[in-house]
Amino acid sequence: MIVVQGDFVVHEGTREQAIAAMVAVAHATQQEAGCIRYNFYADLEDEHRFLVYEEWESQAHLDAHASADNPPAHMVAFRKANEGVRKSSNLKFMTARVNE
Repeated sequence: MIVVQGDFVVHEGTREQAIAAMVAVAHATQQEAGCIRYNFYADLEDEHRFLVYEEWESQAHLDAHASADNPPAHMVAFRKANEGVRKSSNLKFMTARVNE
């Protein structure tokens, strides 16, 4: 399983626009093959900071989702919606093994 965890900050005055884009991409991404979890969370102390947490069945599924050459339509829309909205971002990619 691949886990993606990160945070990002949006510019002042763009919070509602950012939330609308996050809700739309989360709903669509949760329907993608290989997506186990894809959620955004608002920071309780900084209204301009958000967290993202994703779980994917495999690297191949994540690669299809994040493709630069042939991304899903909802990712194209999300990237366009974030132009001029995101001030900074930080993502971490981890491989997790489930003990059975």
